[in-house]
Amino acid sequence: MAETVMAFFFEDTAVKLLVARGRKVEQWQSIPLAPGLVVGGVIVDEAKVSEKVKELFAGVKFSKMTQFVSGKGKIIVGLSGRDSLYRVISLPVLEKSMLAEAVRREAGRVLPVSLDQLYLAYQRIPGNENETRVFVAGFPKKSADALIKTMRLAGVAPRVLDLAPLALCISVNEPRAIIADVGSDSLNIMVMSERVPQVIRSLSLSGEGKSVADNMVTISEEFSRTVAFYNSSHQQTLLDSSVPVFVSGDLAKNPDLWPALVGQLNSPISILPSAVQYPADFPANDFVVNLALAAKELGLEKEHANYSLVNLNALPPSALPVPFNFYRVLVPVVGVVGLVVVLLMWNNYRTTKKNTAAIQSQVTNEQTLVTVNNKAIAAVTEQNRVIQVQIQPITDQANIFTNKIQSLTGARTLADTNVNQILALAPAAVDVNTLTYNASGQTLSGISGTSKDILSYAQALRDKGGFIVVVSSISYTPLTLDSGEIVPQYNFTLQLN
Repeated sequence: MAETVMAFFFEDTAVKLLVARGRKVEQWQSIPLAPGLVVGGVIVDEAKVSEKVKELFAGVKFSKMTQFVSGKGKIIVGLSGRDSLYRVISLPVLEKSMLAEAVRREAGRVLPVSLDQLYLAYQRIPGNENETRVFVAGFPKKSADALIKTMRLAGVAPRVLDLAPLALCISVNEPRAIIADVGSDSLNIMVMSERVPQVIRSLSLSGEGKSVADNMVTISEEFSRTVAFYNSSHQQTLLDSSVPVFVSGDLAKNPDLWPALVGQLNSPISILPSAVQYPADFPANDFVVNLALAAKELGLEKEHANYSLVNLNALPPSALPVPFNFYRVLVPVVGVVGLVVVLLMWNNYRTTKKNTAAIQSQVTNEQTLVTVNNKAIAAVTEQNRVIQVQIQPITDQANIFTNKIQSLTGARTLADTNVNQILALAPAAVDVNTLTYNASGQTLSGISGTSKDILSYAQALRDKGGFIVVVSSISYTPLTLDSGEIVPQYNFTLQLN
């Protein structure tokens, strides 16, 4: 399920809030600030600005508010990049446990400002096998502390902090690019190469009330100066007309000024895109930093694309959420549970001792009954032994009878089968009168109107019945009816075996 994020950004003239779920903007609000509350991107009056933050937070739909109150939503804040420093440093191959100290030492060497005045944030980036490349950002403690204090006064606990120029770099899906972000009083120019911000310039635009057109000379000069600075130290990857330029903020609203920005570089220019989708009525240029902050949670640097590899959390360690200390909770809980267990065991011991004394007399009586019962069982066992001796001959005789019955049953079954077969094979003109069993087989006798049917019957018994047939006798004994008619009749006897 896509995570919901709330992105705050403080400008000198307004505080802006954007709520996004995954890649979709769901809410946005902006509240103006009185002059002097935020100056040069630094919050001057934390108490008054925190009240404005509360107003913005209260305007979030209740359904979204519950996610952030319950901790399911993530709050991200953006810090102005003014007076911040950025470097890509190369270190020897190091163990992870040694990296933080090595970065701090090298940053102290290459940065022109004392580390006592800066917070450091860093991220490893791809490099050669024999080196550790690290992107380092140093930003003023004063501005960061004022921002965090303001959020805390408003009852808001940010989980991620990023510098506005670095967040804007996340929006570009190009390995090399130049970004020019122009606000009413600020200018950010970023040079991207190998998907890493290589040069970042952030400065204030002087002249209150001046338009972008009024400041265009200064903006174009800073743009040319930034390009020249990069090219002077990157002779193998010079910026030329093939490198795209992206504009945002107030400059994006004035496309007629774009050619003056790039000058002789003559690069293609377009509005800074966003990986976060928004509705048609959304003022993207006014919330460009908020969009970039929300895109941090999409993990674009992990996709098979050309988004910036640098996506760090610059929230100072003192402002990070306190991790749940399992042992601090477990130790007192275990102590209390242990004490309760000991008390329960003591009470159980006392109760068991009393019950044992009461039961002991019952045990003695039961033992006496067991002795008496054992004697009775011994007498019954002896009787059972004598009976078993008497039962054995009867059992043997019963087995003999059982075998005999089984033998007779088999013989009866065979005889029934033979009888059924003998009678079934008799022709319609043959009547079987008697069927007897003897030691030599079966003897059957009957009568028929013709001797031919008798012989056919004998043949069927031999062929289909499987009997050996002996025709013992066939005698002609005509039958005289009362009418005087003489009916042919043959008496026969057949021996089967």
